[in-house]
Amino acid sequence: MNNSSLIILGMHRSGTSATAGMLRCLGVELGKKLYAGHAHINAKGYFEHSDIADTNDEALLALNSAWDDILKKSSNWWESEDLEHYAKKIRHYLRRDFSDTTMWAVKDPRICRLLPWWLNILTEEKIKAKFVFVIRPPEEVYLSLKRRNGFSKEKSYLLWLLHYLEAEYWTRGLSRTFVTFDNLVSDPVYEFSKIEHDLNFNFPISPSKAETCLKQFISKDLIHHNTLLLNNDEQSKLVEYAIVLYNELCSLAKGSQNKLDPVNLDKLRSQVEALQQFPPLLVEQLLGINKIRSNLQLTMNKIMRSRSWMMGKPVRFLERLLGKDV
Repeated sequence: MNNSSLIILGMHRSGTSATAGMLRCLGVELGKKLYAGHAHINAKGYFEHSDIADTNDEALLALNSAWDDILKKSSNWWESEDLEHYAKKIRHYLRRDFSDTTMWAVKDPRICRLLPWWLNILTEEKIKAKFVFVIRPPEEVYLSLKRRNGFSKEKSYLLWLLHYLEAEYWTRGLSRTFVTFDNLVSDPVYEFSKIEHDLNFNFPISPSKAETCLKQFISKDLIHHNTLLLNNDEQSKLVEYAIVLYNELCSLAKGSQNKLDPVNLDKLRSQVEALQQFPPLLVEQLLGINKIRSNLQLTMNKIMRSRSWMMGKPVRFLERLLGKDV
């Protein structure tokens, strides 16, 4: 495809949904069927292409993994034959929904955990995508995940690190830029103009012309947790590493003249990987649980897409009206 394309990267609860939502103000196509939001979480919408997000989810499940998996994947996992079926689906959705558009974008935090696989798909489709990283403090992400998923601080910080470290590593040498969610909320016109400058392209609608739409969409009430980077005195290794990476990414977001040091980042990535070295017996147990969860979820997905399930919707609706437990 010869049109312009953006991939929005970032950890869950980091402002990627708001970023994608604002791209609509700039004339960027996100797809025909997007996931709706939930009250008090993402009331304005997730702005995720539902077919692509579901396929990403199932690709992770096929690897007996998930977006919140803290275990290391096997080497060269992206070459697994089990993923080919899902790669075909992704390629189909990209052609179906974006072939005739001027500019399109895909937002799904799961892509951070699937980037080498996604890069192969983009290469096969001759898509030269540009990447936008959206950065939010790990403490704010943790508070949001604690509220939504009940995650511990340790798990939230580890996932924050894994998402950004993996995405940073696999996009080295590619066209990319970094923005902070706080800056997007404070001055969306400036930040999207910066994205244009850093990535050397123009949105179909210029940020200045879209100012009213951008400011109507974005508001500070979208930030449900606004804290200092760290709000306690004790710092674990995870917190220490996250602060280092956050500061590095924020430094880059301040201006294109700043550059990340790949040596320091590789060292940090090795330090985080060392924290993933769990006892073999625990790894075996977790892998077994992951496999069971993956098989159950894939089976449920097939059931809920089946004709019999669709045909049974009216019956289940009537039973709920009658107070039946279904």
